[in-house]
Amino acid sequence: MSTDKKMNPEGALESRILKVAGKENDLPDFPDNKSDLPSDYEYDPDQLDDVEEEVVEEIPENELLKYLDEQENPLYIAQRLFYHEINTTESQADSAHWNLTCLSARTIEDLYAHGWATVDGLIDLPTLKGARIEAEKLYENGEYTRASDLANDPDDPFRDGTARDDWITWLDPQQRASGKNGVHLQAVLDFISGPLHDDLAKMIRLNGRTEYQLAVYNPGMGARYERHRDAFPTDDPEDTHQRRITAILYLNPGWTPGHGGELKIYGRTSPNGVTDAADRTVDPLLGKLVIFLSGVVDHAVLPANTQRVALTAWMR
Repeated sequence: MSTDKKMNPEGALESRILKVAGKENDLPDFPDNKSDLPSDYEYDPDQLDDVEEEVVEEIPENELLKYLDEQENPLYIAQRLFYHEINTTESQADSAHWNLTCLSARTIEDLYAHGWATVDGLIDLPTLKGARIEAEKLYENGEYTRASDLANDPDDPFRDGTARDDWITWLDPQQRASGKNGVHLQAVLDFISGPLHDDLAKMIRLNGRTEYQLAVYNPGMGARYERHRDAFPTDDPEDTHQRRITAILYLNPGWTPGHGGELKIYGRTSPNGVTDAADRTVDPLLGKLVIFLSGVVDHAVLPANTQRVALTAWMR
């Protein structure tokens, strides 16, 4: 295999954000020699306490992402979290030694090269259908919360309450005794937290907890989720805040194109206007798994014309 990719301390998320802030607040340096000051300048240290506190204006999330993307392609940043340069001939020739248990080498190669990949057939049909029934029962029992009601969450200041129409509930693979998960949902959670996570951790530096969320999109008003990104791009292996991998499992038996609710994945456009990849849509078919780099892929849920259910895991 090829040698490990080097981390880029200059490209750390905090450093890149500070560069953005610097662009917005370019100020001249204070002169080292006070003789350079105007003749009528008077310095009084006691007046410092009277200076009004500077008001810092928050930069909207989409605008901040735009600035960060202009500095460097987010895919290149996320690729540095991989242990190896997956797109090299040497690495691909050695893929048999990656010791993957559920994902194929092609899936890992697509994830590295494009930022996303899809997989089918990883979970058996009875488990998938049972998980859908259990997800519906949780909804009937009032276990879900309207996502837009969480707009004032202090832990997520960027949340836009008008951007989405789904209902959500959080799951935990470790809470077997609570009975909330159900037998089939528990089996799905065990697969994601076990074999799937293990395969991804062999290839990508993961360093934090995983979140699990069930989301239901109801028809009628055409429930949707506007274009967004799940994290800021980072290559810091020690970071535990930014999501690194998003994995979405669809639980929609009998889905047809007229049902809507497709996942739209947006192509990337370079600063000079060149399109790196075209927009794509993914059908939310029962058992389809979409995996993408959280800080790279802009995506949206198109309006749903029938009830749409998905289980999402975010790995840090």
